[in-house]
Amino acid sequence: MLAMLAAAFMIGVAVAIPPGAVIIAGSQRAISRGFWDAFDFYLGVVAADALYALLVYFGLSTLFRDSIAFKLVLWVLGGAWLIWLGIGAIRTRVEFSKINEVPPPSTRLRVIRDGLLITLFNPLTIVSWIALAGNFFETLWRPEWPAKESVGLLAIIAMLVGTQSWALGVAGVLSAIRRMISPRVLYAVSVISGVFLIVYGLSALWSAVMLLTAPV
Repeated sequence: MLAMLAAAFMIGVAVAIPPGAVIIAGSQRAISRGFWDAFDFYLGVVAADALYALLVYFGLSTLFRDSIAFKLVLWVLGGAWLIWLGIGAIRTRVEFSKINEVPPPSTRLRVIRDGLLITLFNPLTIVSWIALAGNFFETLWRPEWPAKESVGLLAIIAMLVGTQSWALGVAGVLSAIRRMISPRVLYAVSVISGVFLIVYGLSALWSAVMLLTAPV
């Protein structure tokens, strides 16, 4: 059991390590607004990750492979949302005064929503879960481990703990060192993060165009 949970935890870390749109957006928030803003953002992320992990467990990979409409909606909505977040990141002002301040409930809900939506509409997140979590359940599950039907949900929880441990660790380091860096550099990092998000968004929209123009 412990070996299975450790393996699932490492799968979660592996999902989170690549510097994709979600990590970039969360890191940008940690740098510009402090740890608690990033923490709220990742609350939304973990909710969406949990949904996709469960769907992969129950067979999402088949839907993603076979449904053109499903993929098209994800690429278009995901691309537009990433571009919107990128523009917002470029326009963000670095606020040192709020580094340890817990945001009010209304602001927290907006930040949680941002984390939820960027993960829900990010096709690369789904691909990562399908490739890693799907492979874990289908081919890496060892015979000596308990049956997937009895402990599969525990494995998913361990994966989610892995993803959030990595993401919050990165956010904690960035928010801790931001006082050591000049505001100009921090703003430059925020702008660069925004540019990367826009590039990810444009890439998603281009994938939608290629999907529409692909021969049937």
